[in-house]
Amino acid sequence: MTSHKDPAPFDTMMTAVQEDSQDNTRSRQEQEEKLILTAWHSMSAALQQHSLCDGSTAPGQAQSFLAKQRQSTQARRGFSPRLQPR
Repeated sequence: MTSHKDPAPFDTMMTAVQEDSQDNTRSRQEQEEKLILTAWHSMSAALQQHSLCDGSTAPGQAQSFLAKQRQSTQARRGFSPRLQPR
């Protein structure tokens, strides 16, 4: 009979592969988080710059994130013919 204390070579290889896979997954998740944070920061800075240049709100008047998002989207698209006021 074989001893349960000594790992078989295949078991050792599988453990190494699993650890490598976990490291790759962890590294990928960290990279994704960094990209998301960078994108969020860039978008926030762009929206803030846009609202400062736009002058559509009074100085010191707070504006929600959603309102800024809508303004940014409208500025990029321009007014479509369907959405223009009559």
